[in-house]
Amino acid sequence: MRSSVAPEGDRHAPAAQTAAEAEEEGAGAEADDAGAGPSAAGSGAGKDEPGTGDSGEESQAPEIAVLGPLAVSGVTTSGHGPKVAALAALIHLRPGRSAEFRCTAMDPVTPWSTRTLQSRLSEIRSRLGTAPDGSPYLPRPTHGYRFHPDVTSDWQRFQHLATCGLADPDAGTADLENALYLLRGKPFEGRDFSWADAVQQKMISRIVDTAHTLAVRHTEGDHPDLDAARRAALRGLEIDETSEVLYRDWMNIEWGAGNTAGVRKAIARLHQVARTYDISLEPVTEQLIELVLSDRVAPSRTGGS
Repeated sequence: MRSSVAPEGDRHAPAAQTAAEAEEEGAGAEADDAGAGPSAAGSGAGKDEPGTGDSGEESQAPEIAVLGPLAVSGVTTSGHGPKVAALAALIHLRPGRSAEFRCTAMDPVTPWSTRTLQSRLSEIRSRLGTAPDGSPYLPRPTHGYRFHPDVTSDWQRFQHLATCGLADPDAGTADLENALYLLRGKPFEGRDFSWADAVQQKMISRIVDTAHTLAVRHTEGDHPDLDAARRAALRGLEIDETSEVLYRDWMNIEWGAGNTAGVRKAIARLHQVARTYDISLEPVTEQLIELVLSDRVAPSRTGGS
């Protein structure tokens, strides 16, 4: 999916910098993005906590979608599109970093030249355009590269919904449901970025926690909804098929429903995954398997452990 525009040879031989390039690289004093920075809003503040990225007022601003195959508003998959999208995701999730950091992160084996980076940054500015206040969505850097505050991501919205949902055990269940609806697949599905490994793991961990909490809420209370609980657990397992807490949720749900076939299906799948990844099951999981395979009747409340 590469085009002949902006030859890749630019990556291998550093060229004399233009004034614009010097501006980009000279502004590269790195700002702390709190480690992996997957929840940084790309807003110039570089904070870990997301904003209210689900606000209707921001619906026309560009969005960087990473909860599934990577996609960026206005960026196609042809030509240099995949690299432009990857660079946009890097800037959004790791704001405040220098030109040197970007060049190396985009290709650790053969780092980009400043000329190549400048070309891709220009493509991002061109494709994303300007905000209603007249500022480009990717401003010229002053302290590293950051997007305009209006630029958001599905990950940012996920975090906002999950945080609200977890904070309100009574009314927050709908927020947790909406957070899971944002998932289109595994984070960065189909792409492998070395810089995104820690980010991806943090995303998966947050998704599993959200799915687990939702499954437990739907199994507890005076009017449990085991179908909704099952959907939540299985949705989480689509993202992380090795999550034992979600298998325990699934077994508890089927046990509570009196679905012996469902219980055995959950156990069989867990054992298959354990063999595939050479995983030793946790004692609490082994104990639950023994319990749900017994002749004991499930308690009225089947919360996850």
